[in-house]
This record gives sequence, C-alpha cells and structure tokens, in this order.
Amino acid sequence: MVSKIRLALWILINVTFFILVSSNLNTVSHYTDFVYKNCRNETQIPYNLVSSLLQELVEKSTKSKFYQTSTGDDTFAVSGMFQCHWDLTNDNCHDCIVTSITNLACPSSLIARIQLKGCYISLELEPELELEPERMHKRVMIGLQKDFLQHKKCGERRSWFEGLQGVRDVAFEIVAKCVMSSGIGYCDTTHEGMSVMGQCGGSLEECECGECISNAFQVAQDECWGSDSGEVYLENCFVTFSDNQPNQENGVGASSAKVAAIVVGIGVALVLLSALCFCIRSSKRKQDG
Repeated sequence: MVSKIRLALWILINVTFFILVSSNLNTVSHYTDFVYKNCRNETQIPYNLVSSLLQELVEKSTKSKFYQTSTGDDTFAVSGMFQCHWDLTNDNCHDCIVTSITNLACPSSLIARIQLKGCYISLELEPELELEPERMHKRVMIGLQKDFLQHKKCGERRSWFEGLQGVRDVAFEIVAKCVMSSGIGYCDTTHEGMSVMGQCGGSLEECECGECISNAFQVAQDECWGSDSGEVYLENCFVTFSDNQPNQENGVGASSAKVAAIVVGIGVALVLLSALCFCIRSSKRKQDG
C-alpha cells in the first residue's frame, strides 16, 4: 500500500510540473529561432570556396563564440564570419551555427547574412563591392557614425507604455556603459522589469562598440516608440528590449494561461487522488474480508 501511495504522489507531482512548464513554452525564445536573412545580388561564388569556408566556420564554432576568416582563388575572395551570444555554451553555439548554415542559401547567390536568436553568420565578397541602391536607404547616420540597418522589429504599441519610456531609456544607458566595460562587447540587464541586451561584433574596439550600441538604441527609441519590445540589428551590433512587467493589456492572456494550467493540474490531481482512495478502500475491503 505504501508503494502505491508513493507512486500516485510521484505521478501527481510530475504531471502537474509538466503541465505548468508546457503552459509557458510559448514564451521562451529558442536560440535557433530564425530572425532574418539578407541576400546579396552578386555573382555566384564557386561552391568549393564557400564549402571550405563554411566547414572552417563550423569547426571553429565548437571552441569559440566569434571567428572570421577568408579564402579565395585567382578570381574570387570570400570572407566569412560568425558570432554567438556570449551566454551560450559552446555546444549551443555550434548547434546554432549549423542550423544557420542549413538556411543560408539565397535564390541567386551564396552571399548572405543570416541571423538566428542566438547567433549569426555572414559571407561577403572581398573587397567590398560598391553599395547597391537598395542598400543605401538602409544606412542610418547618427552623429559621425554610419551603420547599416540590417533588420528591426518592434512589438505592439501600448498606451500604457508611455510611462515606462523613462525606465527603458535608463536600461539602455546601463547596457551601453556595461557593454563597453564588459571586455567581451556583451551585456544584458533588467531594470524595473525592463529586460535589455546588447552585443557587438567581436572585431569592434571598445569605443566603436559603445558607439554602435548607442546608435542601435537610438534607432530603437525612434522606430519603436511606445512598443513593449523591440529588436534592432545593425551591421556590427544589435540590441533587444522587452517589458516583463504585468499590465492590464497583456496580463490577461498570461494570467488566463496560468489559471488554465492550474485548473488542469487540479483536475489531474483530483483524478489521481480518487484513484488512490479507491485503491485504499479496495485494499481495506480485502483485509476485512
């Protein structure tokens, strides 16, 4: 009888835990989730050059979070680079790079840049060809620094978010300073419920990194005004932010999901307890008989 009770309790705990965890899976962003891909309309590069370059990047991703190299022949020279988030393990970085390569090919060429949640990989011709007209409009100029805007995504605009603009801006300042002093060009923090992260390319110097991150934050402030979250990817750095505080608009959905999970968990618990009570009663009847 004791073993049956232990078994029932073990099942109850694990089923309830599984339900509660499953209800929150949709809020977790996996590091291999696709973000964007930019293809370059350029001459097709020989496959053997690209293949050897990608193989080298994959091998290096097991030991490093950032690596760049180049290869070529008498006609073409191609540079390749990858970078992973500094908070990823080497195994996760490797998985991220391998996943990105499977999505790297472009319709017209193999020259591209692809960004996943946890890493990016870039292939470019050397020397850099003249900027195409369609890339020129993506140049953002802030002060004396010029950066290419690769991608941006702003969350929903919320009426209640206006009061949190100051909180977000303070978090931006904290991360901008932290990135410069980190020694690795990476920092993430949470300030009064506002989560902010910034990371620079591994080839940037300290001051260049700080300026790039400041530019990215400026784009976020201008383009994502009133948004509860956002992502800005420049050519040499990126920033993300999200408001994690409960609110009257988005708190309803989250609360409903948690309530539903609890209700289901209670239902499962009642079923297990009923079955347990039945087993106990049956055992007593046998003993009395």
